[in-house]
Formats: sequence, structure tokens, C-alpha cells
Amino acid sequence: MLKRVKVLPGLLVFALAGVTHAAELALSGIVGDRAVIVVDNGPPQLLAVGASTPNGVRLLLIEGNTAVIEFEGRRQTLRLGERVVRHGDTPGTNTDTREQARKILARGVEITIESDASGHFMIDGEINGGSVNFLVDTGASLVAIGYSTAQNLGLDLDDEQRGQAHTAGGLINTWRVTLRSLKIGGLRFDNIDALVMQANMPQVLLGMNVLEQMEMRRDGKLMRLKKKP
Repeated sequence: MLKRVKVLPGLLVFALAGVTHAAELALSGIVGDRAVIVVDNGPPQLLAVGASTPNGVRLLLIEGNTAVIEFEGRRQTLRLGERVVRHGDTPGTNTDTREQARKILARGVEITIESDASGHFMIDGEINGGSVNFLVDTGASLVAIGYSTAQNLGLDLDDEQRGQAHTAGGLINTWRVTLRSLKIGGLRFDNIDALVMQANMPQVLLGMNVLEQMEMRRDGKLMRLKKKP
């Protein structure tokens, strides 16, 4: 039976220090009363509270955006969006490890979105670290951002390429920008082209320049998205 999946933005990768095997753990999402956990380079595993992975990682508690796990007698709180820490490293300096862990996660993470009463697919995410709400729009060639949202995100439009676009309300001005990062669920996309519209929009349109980088499957009211290899 299919259940609605709540995928939270950001991810955490954490290495438990002081054990013989420094297991690399990642919390990539929350699915109702279960957590999606990745151990080392393995596939994402969906754990209910009290269950354990074959590697011996046990899920003790889910609270908000955190999960408490137990591994080899040690308890640890995993939080979405925190930095990578590995045994023997200086916290926050191992950029290569963080990037490698992100790519490992992205290959296995599948996002499931349930349509609303109007048949629209919406999901929370981030642009350049700022929170936004995305509307999946296969009719948009590029990511499209409303003017007030662009201001809230701190996008500087002064030196950006200007243009115009036809809308239901007539001809409006646009700015073409490059987004440093765009995140939905546990997936991240870098250096994404987008249009800022000189009009306010309730959501950011998630256009085909991002969607074409993912495998898309429809199953009734559910849409499943997974980053292409």
C-alpha cells in the first residue's frame, strides 16, 4: 500500500567516532513514523522506530527533523542539514567527504509527491539555502521565480540579463539568473538557470531544466522523482 512520503530538505552525514569501523550515516528523509537512513555506501533503508539495519544501526526515536539512533552501544541524534563529521577530521573542513556523501545519497533517494485537490504537485525545498515552495510545472522550460521571492532570497538582479515574457496578465519584464544551488528532498542541483518574473508568484515553478535531470513516474495521485545516474 502506497503512503504519502514527507521528504525533508537537506541531509546529514555523520561518522561515529571511537569505534572500530567508522560507519558513515546519513538521514535523508522522514516517511510518516519512519526514517530513511543510509549506512556507508549502501542503498537508503526505511526504518520504523525500534527496527535495525543489517549493519546494526537501530532507530530509537523520531522527533521533528531529527532521528535518534543507536550503534554499537552509542546513541546519536541525526539532524537534517548538518555538516559532515568524520573520525580524525576537523569538523566542517572535509568538503570532499561531504560532496561524496551527497552524491551517494542522491543516487538512491526517490522523492514521492502527492497531488493536491487541484491535481498540482508541490514540494518544499531550497534555493541558495533559502526556503521556498515548488510547483512541478512540465510546461515551464526553466525554473521561474516571482519577484518578491527573489528579493527574499537575496538575488541581485542589477547586472543580470533582462528580457520579457508573455503571461496571462500581459507582457512582463524578466531577469535570467544562475542559482548557486536548488534542493528538493535529498536531491541537490547546482548552477541552475532560472527566470525571475516581475510579478509575484505563490510558488516557484520547477521547470524542465531541473525535471529533465530526473526520472519521473506517475502513479495515480503520486509522482515519483529520482535523479538520473
